[in-house]
Amino acid sequence: MIRVGVVEDHPIVVTGIVAALRAEGDMEVVGVAGSVASARELLASMSPDVLLLDLRLPDGSGIDLLREVSDRGDGPSVLVLSSFMTTEYVSAAVALGASGFLLKTTASPEIIAAIRQVAGGGIAFTAEQLRESRTASWAPLTRAEHAVLDALLRSQTNDEIATELGVSRKAVEAHLTRLFARYNVMTRTELALVVDRGALLDLPTRSRSPHS
Repeated sequence: MIRVGVVEDHPIVVTGIVAALRAEGDMEVVGVAGSVASARELLASMSPDVLLLDLRLPDGSGIDLLREVSDRGDGPSVLVLSSFMTTEYVSAAVALGASGFLLKTTASPEIIAAIRQVAGGGIAFTAEQLRESRTASWAPLTRAEHAVLDALLRSQTNDEIATELGVSRKAVEAHLTRLFARYNVMTRTELALVVDRGALLDLPTRSRSPHS
């Protein structure tokens, strides 16, 4: 029997997934969590074999849970279940130890097949996902870049960002120049759209920049 935990905060998605899994004779839904805090309780008390994990939760990021499971080493196989199929997200999932990446709109039979695959020690990334992930070579934003992008999404000017972060205007402009190149955009508006649509600020950061 494959013990499955579901970490997802949208009731309609949860209802559909749970109903599909309970119809399978070799699967048992051992718990459902709608937040990072309740997911940690689920992991500690129910020890699922496979965890279906949403990356955007009301009290934090599923990325934190993914890192915790990977760091522990003896936890469940994690299947990321996301609304975003971006190269950054897939590459981050690969780098942080997930066993697969599925869209929430994936048909139930495909989700069930993926669960069986990872429960048996396999992976449920497609060849295309793995190829794009290797090409992207995902690297987290620095904390400074994250702060600049967060301020950008709040429509702050370069001067306002510099004042808020306690750095020079030139430092802000340097960050933005690198970010324009990284995401292949030309304007602040384009950059803001890429960051917002891809929910890139939910991904983890690193403490220092290679340029610092």
